[in-house]
Amino acid sequence: MYLFLVRHFNDIDHITPIVWKLKKDGHAVAVYCMNSRYDIGKDYRLNFLKNLGVAVDYLHDAFAHPRSRFHDFIQSLIQKSFRVQRRPGSPDRIRSPVWVKLIGKSAGLVGALSYKLARKIYYDQGWARVILEHLGAKVICFDYIMPSLYVVDAFLKAARQMRIPTLALPHGVQLYTNEVTKPKSTEERRFTKFNRFDYIIAPNQLRKELLVRSGVAEEKIVVLGSARYCREWLEQNNRIVPRVIDTNGNGPARLKVVLMLSKPQCRMDVARMMATCGILADLGDVETVIKPHTRARGNKKLSDDASLTDVSHVLSAELFEWADVFLVVGSSVITEALMRGKPALYLKYLHANTTLFEELGACWTIQNEDELKRALMSLQTDKTGVPYRQEDVAKFISDVVLGGDDGRDVLSAYEQFIVNCATDNSSIQTH
Repeated sequence: MYLFLVRHFNDIDHITPIVWKLKKDGHAVAVYCMNSRYDIGKDYRLNFLKNLGVAVDYLHDAFAHPRSRFHDFIQSLIQKSFRVQRRPGSPDRIRSPVWVKLIGKSAGLVGALSYKLARKIYYDQGWARVILEHLGAKVICFDYIMPSLYVVDAFLKAARQMRIPTLALPHGVQLYTNEVTKPKSTEERRFTKFNRFDYIIAPNQLRKELLVRSGVAEEKIVVLGSARYCREWLEQNNRIVPRVIDTNGNGPARLKVVLMLSKPQCRMDVARMMATCGILADLGDVETVIKPHTRARGNKKLSDDASLTDVSHVLSAELFEWADVFLVVGSSVITEALMRGKPALYLKYLHANTTLFEELGACWTIQNEDELKRALMSLQTDKTGVPYRQEDVAKFISDVVLGGDDGRDVLSAYEQFIVNCATDNSSIQTH
């Protein structure tokens, strides 16, 4: 059994293609969610895997601790609290009455505190070992997660004791070329985050170099490209993504633009970003919508305050079909825009970081608001008229999607590496 432990939208986005590939080739796989707050029942990717016969469930529901009245009570409290928080009108929704948000936040707090208590009392190394033995786990795959979160520490300890390889799989793509991209981005933190895993798969050389500089042993790191953005998965994902955009309207033809937000803590100039939203809203022949980053809750508030339509409820894959132009700051979604041949405008003036696509010249780098307006006016006339070269786009895709190897079959490379880890665990230490 190849075991995948997930926690929220982003890592599921990048791990689903790997699980799909393994299942398609006849391997026994299972996906368990460590995060009781996340609504797996509404995740189209997990439902897709479940329909293929993959075991998909909440970890704590599938493998309860030996029964006791107190355990049953606290587990029920966790489930009910997070169910209240996830319901329609919860704080994760775009617009809700204040009292509904308050109830949701309170329920979430009760659930979080109850979970911390249960983790301390029940979900330890012994519990994790029973699960691994029951499943006959050959490999355990996590995303790039801190070992102190959820029950990761318990599984790392149990796996080490049982000589089961542990892998850290990408939950994104390294595109920032400067080292300190946000306050928590330190070498010490990266070493703590990655060093306890037996192997780390990096999507590109940029990520590997960053980890090596942080002290992670180079022999533990392998570059295999991006499963999320490889063409095989993009085509499959396009077939299963739920559609919510009404494309039957007969309104005036306008340039359709999506602004993809990055995390505010990634050195973003928030005030200038808000001003840019106002400029975009005032462009009469341009229809601009805003898509918050899926893992930055602060972006929900930003998008609420912005004078643009919030499309949090629309999946990025559908937006790539709908839009004519994409505006990005530091988001890796520029990768899919470029692979689909959509104009990608990089709003460099909105943050203090540097990016790989900027350095490779694989995008339209915008230095200020006037340049942005001129670029959009130009694209209204010619939606294919971009100043960057396709050769530079190809170089970027090679580095980021294929890990620098143009001949690589990305999903097969992931599959082979994971399977090989299961059969060759001689390097796993038990202490």
